Amino acid sequence: MKTFVSLLKREFWEHRGGFLWTPFIVVGVFVLFTVIGLIAGEMHVDGRDFRVMNIPLAQMVNGMPPEAVARVAQGINVGLGTMALVVQLVLGIVLFFYLIGALFDDRKDRSILFWKSMPVSDIQTVGSKIFTAAFTAPLIAWVAAIVFHLVMLVIIGGWLALHGVNAFKLLWVTGISEQVHPIRMWLCMLIALPVNALWAMPTYGWLLMVSSWARSKPFIWSVAVPLVAGALMSWMDMLTNLRIPETWMWFHVIPRGLTSVLPFSWSGDGAGYNFDGDRTPADLISLGSLGEVLGSANLWIGVAAGAAMIAVAVYLRRYREIAD
Repeated sequence: MKTFVSLLKREFWEHRGGFLWTPFIVVGVFVLFTVIGLIAGEMHVDGRDFRVMNIPLAQMVNGMPPEAVARVAQGINVGLGTMALVVQLVLGIVLFFYLIGALFDDRKDRSILFWKSMPVSDIQTVGSKIFTAAFTAPLIAWVAAIVFHLVMLVIIGGWLALHGVNAFKLLWVTGISEQVHPIRMWLCMLIALPVNALWAMPTYGWLLMVSSWARSKPFIWSVAVPLVAGALMSWMDMLTNLRIPETWMWFHVIPRGLTSVLPFSWSGDGAGYNFDGDRTPADLISLGSLGEVLGSANLWIGVAAGAAMIAVAVYLRRYREIAD
């Protein structure tokens, strides 16, 4: 156990720029642009009451009936869900490039020779990289999303208060009760971590397998092979009319192998959850959607395929030591 923990610490310190600083930098940029936008709006009204459809903002908000407040709350939920998905999207990009180099970089700089001289098994090494991608980095992004929500709620609440709106009641009291529910959203995001990890198993397996096999340019190999395979299947079907299921290849196999590392990428028909106009980002981060994904066959087929490729990655790491 101590060895595995040490391996996890190694992964974090070697990649803390991507895992720790990147999500918080993204949050900072969005917060900065929000503040600039609010300042620009204040300069535009030049001390006058902020109006919506020629109605003072305070009069419109404080006099809203309960059903209107519920619609505003739903809009806030959508905004919070969108903020969380922005952080998760950045996390997915970071993890994609992390996994591509996870087993390749050690062979390229020959540090693999040092690690093989230590009492560390290949299973432990590969397992530490999977755990880092599945839990360590997502947990940091989860904290960043919470910070994002809190800072934005404080900023927007302060701006509303300047215009005479009872921001505490609109954003915080309802947020704890029935309307806006950031705390519930945070809990669902935390529960979603293992679901995202299971869904991403094909990408974990594929990228780690390529990372342990490629002698150079693992990014090109990891992306080009599935795209060329899909193109060949489409070309053969066009020439021979064999009805090869290239559509299934393009819409299921290739996306699962390359993009399922993006958190909540299961928001499609293939996962049993249809993310269309009737469902919002707030609905996507919910216990109901997580249950649908866990009950889908696509999830567990992907888990089996990913586990097989991870086993190949462990085997290749044992016998393929040096990259060009």
